[in-house]
Amino acid sequence: MPELPEVETVRRVLDEEIRGQTFLSYSLGSPTFYRSPDKNFLKSLKGFNVSRVLRHGKYLLLHFQENCRLILHLGMSGRIHFAEQSPQIRIKLHFSKTVVCFQDVRRFGRVMESLPALGLEPLSQDFSADYLASIFKNKKAPVKSVLMDQGLVAGLGNIYATEILYRAKIRPGRKSARVSFREVQRVALSAKEVLREAISCGGTTLPDESYLDPLGRAGRFQNQLKVYGKKMCPEGHPVLRTPRVIAGRRAYYCPSCQK
Repeated sequence: MPELPEVETVRRVLDEEIRGQTFLSYSLGSPTFYRSPDKNFLKSLKGFNVSRVLRHGKYLLLHFQENCRLILHLGMSGRIHFAEQSPQIRIKLHFSKTVVCFQDVRRFGRVMESLPALGLEPLSQDFSADYLASIFKNKKAPVKSVLMDQGLVAGLGNIYATEILYRAKIRPGRKSARVSFREVQRVALSAKEVLREAISCGGTTLPDESYLDPLGRAGRFQNQLKVYGKKMCPEGHPVLRTPRVIAGRRAYYCPSCQK
């Protein structure tokens, strides 16, 4: 699933491409997403001009000058691009100079009017050790699970939560309430560092190439992953996977470096 760095990379390309353009129409693929877009809402946007493209967590926010917005979520396998003849396109958004194609093999993407309730994202000014400590407090859930809860921390998924916890030297299965404040400080700092580095690399593209930016370019942060998908950590220790599933998946970690 595309996470914050991948969505931010897409946002930057989209903002440069469609800012100032007029929304003309849309066309749905057959089949479209499992949850079909609101056709009446899409029709109401006709003639509106894009003022900017923003992002919150994993959501793209297309803002219009008429004080409304269209929200896109890439789901598990969504891609935004401009190649109209590609397969598995679930919707095309026709602007005055560009056609934005939303391709989604698994059809879990969303095109909608409003955002769900989301927590702070790690790159915001308000995201701090104090904020993390407040959401870790009294929680028995694994720390990785809490970091991936979009209602608490917006934008993190399996890859970046794994890398953040490795850098912070904390095992993904630790109960959140048992993480000390000093450790929480490391998590907050690591989250900002990892995400900024990943954004500068254009995100992470795994061997299946499920993520490419709208211009077809692969990310490069996969070359800097420390434990995700690895057999050995940078210190030469074996990387294991948790015996139990955490937030839907068994987590990668280094038992020597992470405590």
